[in-house]
Parts: sequence; C-alpha cells; structure tokens
Amino acid sequence: MKIGLALGSGAARGWAHIGVIQALEALNIKIDVVAGCSIGAYVGSAYASNKLPELSDWVQSLTEWQVFSLMGVGFQRGGLVSGQKVFTALEDTFAAKSFAELSKPFAAVATDLYSGKEVNFTTGSIVEAVKASCAIPGLFPPVLHQNRWLVDGAVVNPVPVNMCRLLGADIVIAVNLSADFRPQSLADNQIDHGLNQKKTSDFFKRSKGQIKQWFSKSGNQEVAEQILKENSQDNVLNDECLEVLDPVSIDNSGLQQANVNVPPAPSIINAMTGSLDILTARVTRSRLAGDPPDILIEPQLRDFGMMEFYRATELITEGKNSVDRIAKQIKYQLNLKDG
Repeated sequence: MKIGLALGSGAARGWAHIGVIQALEALNIKIDVVAGCSIGAYVGSAYASNKLPELSDWVQSLTEWQVFSLMGVGFQRGGLVSGQKVFTALEDTFAAKSFAELSKPFAAVATDLYSGKEVNFTTGSIVEAVKASCAIPGLFPPVLHQNRWLVDGAVVNPVPVNMCRLLGADIVIAVNLSADFRPQSLADNQIDHGLNQKKTSDFFKRSKGQIKQWFSKSGNQEVAEQILKENSQDNVLNDECLEVLDPVSIDNSGLQQANVNVPPAPSIINAMTGSLDILTARVTRSRLAGDPPDILIEPQLRDFGMMEFYRATELITEGKNSVDRIAKQIKYQLNLKDG
C-alpha cells in the first residue's frame, strides 16, 4: 500500500507543512510519494530530497529583516517580489537538482497563464518546477518554461490530490491550508480577516524604512546599508511605489474607518491577496469534492499573514497540532495499531 501526501498552497502558512510531516513521521507513517502546490511544492521538494530537517532549522532561524532581504522587493519583475534568493537557497541547500535524484517520487503543479491549463512537473529541474509552482500572481513574477508563461498552481489545483494518485498512491493524505479562508468562515470573522490582510501591506511598507531603523538603533548602519544595497538590484520600493500599499480612500457616505464594526480599508495589495485567499479556498473545496483524499488535514491558520515567513516555529507547531487532533482517525484509516 503506497501512501501519498498532497501539500497545498498558502504562502508563509506553508511552513505548517513541516510540522504536519514531522507529526506523521512520529506516528510511524511512511510517505511513499509527494505532490505539492506553491509553498507545498517548496516544502515537498525538500522532503523528497531528505532535506526537511535542514529546511526546518533554516526557516525557524529567519527574522523579519532576513525575510525582507530574501524576498527582494521591487516592481519591475512582473511581481512585487523576485524571491530569487529563496529559490537559490532551495537549489543550493534544500533540494536535489533534478527529479531523477529524489529519494521518492515527487510532483509540482503550476498554471499556464494564457491557456489556463494545469501544468504538472515530474521531470527536469526541481528549482524551475518549484519556482513556477510558487509564482503567486502579482507577488512573484511568472516563469517562462518551454514557451509558456506559468504562474502559481493554486489558480487551478491548490491541493494536488490527483498528482499523488498519478504517482501511484493508493491512499492520499491531503493538507489544506485554506480551510480558515472559506467564504462562510470569513463572514463570521470579517474584522479579524481584515486585520490579517493588513499585515501584508504593512510588511512591504516596512521593507525599506524598518531595516534602516532597526540597524541604526543598534549602531549597525553599515549592515543596513549593505542590505539595502543588495536589494537595490530588486528596485526596493520607493515612496511613490509605496502609495499602492495605502488603503482605499474613505468617501463621504458616513463610513468611518474608526468604527470598530468596519474592517480595515484595503490597499491594492490587500484586495489582491484577499481575493486570492477566497479564490484558493473555493477552488480547493471544488477540487477536493471532485477528487477527495482519504485523509484531510486542515491546520488553523487564520491568524497568520501570507508574508509572515518569520513565524515558522508557530506555524510548524500548528502543523503538528493539526495532525494530533485527528491522530486516532489517521491510525484507524491506515489500520495502524496504537503504541
């Protein structure tokens, strides 16, 4: 009996996948094949390369300013961030060079921007496949691959259960990071969700000024200037660019932003990322209904912003907790004995 693991999309929330895998291993569950979408492809490629412990240590060491530096913030790359350093780290340290070198079968999912077709990677370069799978529209630039422009696989297949089955899995365990972003869930938590979305624009606003402030206070002005110099190649956001991170203007209709019953006014980035959350949740629900996994794991991630990659320890813990909550069900369905 082959067990497949389908790791879903979710930007920074994807570090929860690490905790899920660690908890499954603690239950003595052997994963035979892995498929991933977006951040799920990033974590999945490291897992299939036997490099998950190294990735776990690295992400838990990241501070907010290190995430700023790694992302490479700028507007002239077809997206708000280049992410090149993140993918360089994957290629150099956390993943095999090609699919042929992996310790277990692995697949990554992307989307053809112009045809809308699902694009599946099972051969070739690992980093190119993951880079395409992670190309969140508007945030990361599209990737040119074999004469096609590819974006995030979450547009068409956020939790690639079907790829696990194509790789030969008899039983599929799926990890859905979008459970807290279903419309019915958001309707009951509009204020909290608005504040969560605001974290994303706040992150980018801090990408320049905060670095200077942190290091000038500590006397490490040279370090700050070096970080900004490195990111200048990525066209760090200037004051004009930062205007797109400002919230929409409040008109004279009587709507007061100070009103506690009104969610924060969205910026362009917030409107985009919030829409992506809803889109992903809806597509996920549809795909999982049409091709349901045998076991579904859904971490509770409502409080985590999509760019909070520096909260890895908390995310990994929630990943573990999401498995622990249904451990008996998992053991029962896999016919595992307690102890």
